[in-house]
Amino acid sequence: MKPPVAAAKKRHRLASPSLDPLAFALIDTVGPLYARLTLRASSITFIGGERLVHAADSYYRRRSRLIIAFRHPFGDEPQILTWAMHRGLHREARRLGVALPKKTHCLFLHGYEVPLWSGPFVRWILPRSGAMPVYHVKMDGGGLRTIRRALRDGAHPLALSPEGQSSYRSEIVPRVEKGVFQLAFWCAGELDAARRAEEVVVLPVSVHERHDDGDLSILEARCADLEKSFGITAPRPGPVDGPARRRALGFRLKDLDETILAHAEARYDIAKLGPPPDAGPTGGMEGESPDARVARREKRRAALLETALRRGEAMLGLAAEGDTIERVYRIRHEGWNRIYPEGDPAALARHARRLADLRAGEAWYAMRHMELVDLGYYLDSAYLEDGLRDGASPTVGRLSETLHNLYDFASRLEGGDISDRPRLLPRRLVLSIGAPLELRSRLPLYRKDRKHALDEATRDLETAWRISTKEFTQDE
Repeated sequence: MKPPVAAAKKRHRLASPSLDPLAFALIDTVGPLYARLTLRASSITFIGGERLVHAADSYYRRRSRLIIAFRHPFGDEPQILTWAMHRGLHREARRLGVALPKKTHCLFLHGYEVPLWSGPFVRWILPRSGAMPVYHVKMDGGGLRTIRRALRDGAHPLALSPEGQSSYRSEIVPRVEKGVFQLAFWCAGELDAARRAEEVVVLPVSVHERHDDGDLSILEARCADLEKSFGITAPRPGPVDGPARRRALGFRLKDLDETILAHAEARYDIAKLGPPPDAGPTGGMEGESPDARVARREKRRAALLETALRRGEAMLGLAAEGDTIERVYRIRHEGWNRIYPEGDPAALARHARRLADLRAGEAWYAMRHMELVDLGYYLDSAYLEDGLRDGASPTVGRLSETLHNLYDFASRLEGGDISDRPRLLPRRLVLSIGAPLELRSRLPLYRKDRKHALDEATRDLETAWRISTKEFTQDE
């Protein structure tokens, strides 16, 4: 875990977006090794891969403009999709007998803060692979024009996550922002004005990991490590058959969730809303329904997150306005701006420099509260509870995601962030490609009723993601 920030730092500046042959060569040569060693990915496969192949083929034949709208549950989807576009897409195209250009790629959008906390290699390769920064809390006219130009005329498709940030669960569609469709409709209008015939396509992609009972031993051992860190004695070896082992591990994870939530409440001095004094080992009273148990725990989690948000906002002098994620964005933006202020802190006079250092240190601690909310917003007890109802057993995938999130939540309670998130298992990655959404045909509706068109397109994207996720779960 990184040490606290104690001094203001000089802001890193990115080069202008470009397509550098050296960056492409590095992606192609180092990419497979990076995938195995860093992403811990042994394979990547597709469900509905023909949709991605045909969308890419149409794009490179200049019949359409394309936005790949990907789910963002794990945090490393840009790297996964880059690998897919450079390697897996061509394998799938050969299988289908489709001839694609030798070099296929996608241009990513990334948070403006990424180059502030990342290393020099990331700062070098991001702009040279065509990636473009975006802001969540302010309008960047120049950056927006660059993105619109890339969508309208760029050599490769645009790729972005309409979720806006990592959402930590692959089988639940979370909060979705409408910016992807605003870009698509702008592009459709510009093509219409230029009398160009291309369609504007948004292609939904959900990202998953495939696991099986062979991964249970690793999960059980890492669960025991986390239990030990909270003073919980791991149970003796239990069932040996897969469904019973999954169910037993599911109850251990429920208990861990209860324990970590209680520690978080104590950290913020929150009066505990439950469980009652006579609660059983799984945190519920005799006869309490699973729905009631989930509702009670989520009420506690919501109170915790609100307290953490207000703590961070108070430290930075921010108003508690907007929904939870908008408030997270504002804390993050203000925090990074204090840690990396405009101008060189080294050029300040002594007193001004010391004040800048104090502001940076305060910002770092305020952002610890934000980081807890950033993850906690997406967690809910039902994600695991639903797999334990009526004697059922949760999937290994849901057990894995739950354990990863509990590790991460415990880390953030201690001051960590997403860069401290563990990778506990080898990964067999699956991209499930949803039905494409064509936006140019919806341009008349957009011109008549902008809000209705954006809302309808967003609902259609959410539906496509749910269908593609269902295709993955049924394929397991």
